[in-house]
Amino acid sequence: MKINLLKKSFLFLTTSLIYADTVSLVLENDVIVWQDHHYTNGMYFTWMSDNNTTFPDLLSFIDLKQKNVAFSISHAIFTPENKNISTRDLNDLPYAGYVALNFLAYKSSANFFHEAGINIGMVGPFAQADTLQKNFHSVFGFNEPNGWDNQLDDEFIYGISYNAGYKTDPIKIQDLSLDLTTNMKVDLGNFYTGTLVGTSLRLSSIAMRSFITAGNFIGANETSVLNYEPTKSFNWALSLGIHYNRFNTYYLIDKAIEEGYHLYELDYIIGQKFALDLYYNALKVSFYLKSVDIQTKSIPSSSNEKTGGVSIVWKWD
Repeated sequence: MKINLLKKSFLFLTTSLIYADTVSLVLENDVIVWQDHHYTNGMYFTWMSDNNTTFPDLLSFIDLKQKNVAFSISHAIFTPENKNISTRDLNDLPYAGYVALNFLAYKSSANFFHEAGINIGMVGPFAQADTLQKNFHSVFGFNEPNGWDNQLDDEFIYGISYNAGYKTDPIKIQDLSLDLTTNMKVDLGNFYTGTLVGTSLRLSSIAMRSFITAGNFIGANETSVLNYEPTKSFNWALSLGIHYNRFNTYYLIDKAIEEGYHLYELDYIIGQKFALDLYYNALKVSFYLKSVDIQTKSIPSSSNEKTGGVSIVWKWD
């Protein structure tokens, strides 16, 4: 039943990709930075409508002319560091799968954007994360993880978010262009509640209309697709982003603590992202590395997590 539902979701997604206005596929895995634990894999699909969609204006109180909507599907896998044992490691993050559907409404201009979002999903076996990771490890010859029988149980998750940002006008530096995007985001939900402030600096071969938000350590970062435009020839961009993310609740750790894991609640993270974007006609391919420094509450302790990813964006005429 669950597998059939995932197949239907994939079919719907594939159909959307064929007829969509702008689509994005993001693949993240920590094997790129020679790790294999905690947030270990992410897959994110985004569809973004063109400007002035016929969808009702859900942000009518915002006096900006451009209106877009977006849908995305998120899937992520979380594991402990030691995957050779079949029992629970109470001193590490539990196994967990995450899948969510996100709907977002936008109002924007060349310099400002407002984004309101609603998300629903599941944490637990419903996400089929164990099957996906075992198949991935089998194909690439990695050891099979043995502890998925101890993953977190199914739990319905939900949340809302609001994100606002500002992008500077491009500054010419000889034949290059420089711009800066700053954004603030608030999330409320039973999976994650917190606030984020981020800023990203981009150097590009031509001036770009798209926003270059710092985003989260985990997630599709749909805003990066907003105002995306094809280029007439090969172009490139380099960007460096940093964000500060304070947590009020985070389901994976909070639930683990409730079940007896010897973990500490998250306090905040400071993240960095370095990306190379390559543009050719309607296609954009991005390669990036992300790193976060994690601080816990109560007993001060910190750690660092890294991951890498590839993003493909395509705009249909």
